[in-house]
Amino acid sequence: MLRRRKTRIAIAVALAAGLLYGAWARYAHERYKHLAVHEPGMVYRSAWLDPEVFAELIEEHQFRCVVNLCNPGEMGQRRWEEQRRAVRSTGAQLIEMPMPMSVNVGDPAVARHVEFLGDPDNYPLLVHCQHGVTRTAKFLAIYDIAYRDMTAAESLALQPLFGRDDHNVHVRAFARQFERRYRELFRSASPSALDVLRY
Repeated sequence: MLRRRKTRIAIAVALAAGLLYGAWARYAHERYKHLAVHEPGMVYRSAWLDPEVFAELIEEHQFRCVVNLCNPGEMGQRRWEEQRRAVRSTGAQLIEMPMPMSVNVGDPAVARHVEFLGDPDNYPLLVHCQHGVTRTAKFLAIYDIAYRDMTAAESLALQPLFGRDDHNVHVRAFARQFERRYRELFRSASPSALDVLRY
């Protein structure tokens, strides 16, 4: 009888611990959705987070810039204003720089991303889009290929899939096109541009 009772108590404790851990994991996932370190001390990624989480992460990692790749107003004007206030309150810069949905690496918006990434004064940085998956992966492919001397395949292999089987066809096509054409389109892009931060 005593043994059964101890077993029931042990099972109840284990279930309660499992439920608490599950609740905590869900909370952390929602609070820090798709947060990942891309290059320690340099580049981090996430989905669009709540304003207080952006402020918390800026303070924790000393981000100089938060890069928002969404289209203006995409998440609702209120959320944009909240993000602007949260980032500015920390002294960091908010860079609103939409990532085009096309695979055309000659798009003038892509040139703006390349130029931004080549400036050592912008690091460390946090980049995000709505879900932190497609547009963020393209931005990181630009960074890896132009400023870390990686291939498109190496960049995409380094990036988390967040439960997916592979990067979508759009991301893969963009990364391959960028790898083929970036030297012709962006002559100033070079890993040595960021040497001052790495050595």
